[in-house]
Amino acid sequence: MAHSEPVFLLLQASSAAHLSRHNPKMRLKALSLQSEAFSAVRSDIEKLQGPSESFVSDELMLCTIIAGLTSAWYDVNDLGLSHILGSQVLLYLWLQQQKNRLKYQQTFILGAFVYWFMISAFVAGEPKGCLEYQESLQMAIRSLEMSHDIVDDTDVPKRLRRIIPHPLTGFSIILLNSVGKVGALCRIRQNETIQRPGESLPDFLMAKARLVESELLEHTHSSRSNFTDPQDPQTTIDEILSVEEAYRCAGLLQLYTAFPHLLQRQAFHTFHGEADALEPESLREDKECKRLNSVGEFTPPQYNWLRALAFHILQILETVPATSGTRVLQGLAVLIAAAWLVDPMSVGFSSWEGESREALLEHSQLPLKKSSATKEQWRDIIRFGLRTHVEYVGLQQVSRVLEIVEVIWRLDDLGGKKCDWMAVVALQGLQTLFG
Repeated sequence: MAHSEPVFLLLQASSAAHLSRHNPKMRLKALSLQSEAFSAVRSDIEKLQGPSESFVSDELMLCTIIAGLTSAWYDVNDLGLSHILGSQVLLYLWLQQQKNRLKYQQTFILGAFVYWFMISAFVAGEPKGCLEYQESLQMAIRSLEMSHDIVDDTDVPKRLRRIIPHPLTGFSIILLNSVGKVGALCRIRQNETIQRPGESLPDFLMAKARLVESELLEHTHSSRSNFTDPQDPQTTIDEILSVEEAYRCAGLLQLYTAFPHLLQRQAFHTFHGEADALEPESLREDKECKRLNSVGEFTPPQYNWLRALAFHILQILETVPATSGTRVLQGLAVLIAAAWLVDPMSVGFSSWEGESREALLEHSQLPLKKSSATKEQWRDIIRFGLRTHVEYVGLQQVSRVLEIVEVIWRLDDLGGKKCDWMAVVALQGLQTLFG
């Protein structure tokens, strides 16, 4: 990559913004450097206006990504919306220029863009437009041939090629693109609920939700043998693969939370009284699912399985050391799982035990680890982990995640309808980039 003054200034500015948490005097320096960098970027963009100047350099593309990803470092409430909108046009032009296989540097840039759009999809931009863009981006990614190794491996057979882990997307750009689509779909669902309360969701929305569910369920798990060890003692291949699986499961948890009717196809068993035996069980379950889903609630089997999935995600992340380089990427997955640290939902009583029983659900494509920990124990683990991470990383977004989960837990403990963390974040103005 050629020397780029805007990239150099943005890196300096973001470093100063990072330091400003513990040294407030650095904030003015950070803003000054950021302003200087933006002026240089605008100058480069203005050159694209002419008919003969439409070349978007790798350096300019990287600038827009750095600016967007670090916007919340200066102000935790800044979602970088202006950068998101502008970068979409630049990425289109940039991809149009790529005629051959992407070099490693370009693969890195595209991966960083996908990661940024994934975390922003949960909070920023018009959701329908965001989803459409994510879909077109997915098509573009699938049509590209990319180099995942620093060395030129063009002459190496595909089966022998090795992948160097991407610092932001790990091993799968496609997976994080699918998780980003979950964020957009959930916000569209929120809008539909507000605009048409009590009505069934549009068919197109359910169809897109099923498609994303399939993408996440059918995602091919990576094998360690395909990868080149990053030679980072604090970031192993196993840790990167664990975070990849946690994000896949977190995407499904968030999708099923917004569209619980998707779980209806799974086999579940509930405990019914003798009076219910006259009606076929499958018909009863179907009617109850549709009734509850229309008002954004869950059947007991759905509720308890989603809770178990959250515990499953946290068990995966618990295996990753606190010093791992992947910790900075875990914010969104932790938030999605932590929002489901609730008590189980009981249904009826067992006539022979006299004890409350939990409804059970089995997902044929997603077996879960069992956890003996209680919601209180997991909450304490989350609190300790996030507080440690605040000291370790020093970014305001981590403190914001802790603030959000405390609000969600307090609301859920009041009883009643399960709290939707995305709705609470929007209503209380707690949006930030969770990454």
